[in-house]
Amino acid sequence: MIFNDFTFLFVFLPVVLAVFFWLAPRGVRVWVLLAASFSFYALSGIEHAAVLAIGIVWVYAITAAQGMEGSRIRLIFAIVVPLAALFFYKYLGFFSRSFGITGANGEKFSLFEHIVLPAGISFFTFQLVAFAIDRYRGDISKTPSPGKFALYVSFFPQLVAGPILRYRQVADPLAGLATFRLERAAASSAITYIVVGLAAKVLIADTLGNYIEPWTDRPEALGSVTSIYVLLAYSFQIYFDFYGYSLIAIGLGRLFGFSFPDNFLRPYESLNIRDFWRRWHVTLSLWIRDYLYLPLGGNRCYIRNIVIVFAVCGLWHGAGWTFIIWGLYHGLLVGLHKLIGRAWSRMPRLLQIALTFALVSLGWSLFIFDFNGIVLFFGSLAGLNSAVVSVPGIEHWLVLSMAAAVCFGPNFERLAARAGEGARWPLAETLVYASLMVTVLLFINRSQDFIYFRF
Repeated sequence: MIFNDFTFLFVFLPVVLAVFFWLAPRGVRVWVLLAASFSFYALSGIEHAAVLAIGIVWVYAITAAQGMEGSRIRLIFAIVVPLAALFFYKYLGFFSRSFGITGANGEKFSLFEHIVLPAGISFFTFQLVAFAIDRYRGDISKTPSPGKFALYVSFFPQLVAGPILRYRQVADPLAGLATFRLERAAASSAITYIVVGLAAKVLIADTLGNYIEPWTDRPEALGSVTSIYVLLAYSFQIYFDFYGYSLIAIGLGRLFGFSFPDNFLRPYESLNIRDFWRRWHVTLSLWIRDYLYLPLGGNRCYIRNIVIVFAVCGLWHGAGWTFIIWGLYHGLLVGLHKLIGRAWSRMPRLLQIALTFALVSLGWSLFIFDFNGIVLFFGSLAGLNSAVVSVPGIEHWLVLSMAAAVCFGPNFERLAARAGEGARWPLAETLVYASLMVTVLLFINRSQDFIYFRF
């Protein structure tokens, strides 16, 4: 099930809200949301829901026992199962292909090629690992109840594509579920987040995705203008795809009393690549900093650690060499900025933003094409191909311009946070958001899965 789906919006979510607020006793609200979350996830496959459940039970059983704090043995045992599941489902086929692993008869393990990746396994695995490490460090001194821990990991608004949460960020809302009341202001804010997030996904990201899909299948037959359009369109597509999901997740969380952190801080306005990584997918960047970069020694071995963390970041995004190269590309840019940062900062602000956006957009091409496709695409980008299938029309440039205007224009988090602060929603705002939602529903049938679901 996905957020941009009639079944979710008009069946699943209303039923969960009705049971949570009116039908079930307040004391079982944790279990209501837990049942809803596993039902939501089980629709992608019972096996995948079982993987999630096993990871939750395993980590809880070990971390809840006495002697967890300071015990490296317990920590290793706690994280080995979720990491092993992640490796099996996401990376086993990649490593078998990369290193030529074969069976006894010299045949490749075809089983690895048909493993279906559980949606969002990287996200909930990182939350399980974070909880175990926090218990080991003593940052979580009191073990939560089994139901609260399971809900922390599996809560459906952020289960599949984040944000990646620490337990302390949701401890208070979990404790207050039995007494939570949805006030008008919180409901207005939640609805604003959801509507704007759906609009970002359905009207901008999916429109751009549908436009460029025919061209990405033939990178050898693009002119330089079409190649530039594909590069810019995909850059905005992945931004609004993940940004839209994050806004919807924040809104859904607020319906049940959870305040999720913003995962995007206007990243395409970054002045440099280091600034970009403070703004893009914030919760992933913080996770990598706290649980990988700092334990490796942080700035003491800067170049080595930057290479490691960005290689891991690339591999986290996908099981393929193009993803690893993408991570190393960003690591190289971060390392170069450390060398030329002073000269870079003396450039005009607008030029810094434009160059950073261009470098980031070039990197996204590694998400679209394999290595052969990359070579062909950059040949097209340089104008080396003579056989051009088609060029973007006026409607293509209009949607791209709209995406740029929205990206660099209004701050939707601020607007959503202020929504409904008064006793009533202003009529003008009501009409705007109602019209936006109607437009979303008109085009939702051509909407696609979220890009980050595969990560």
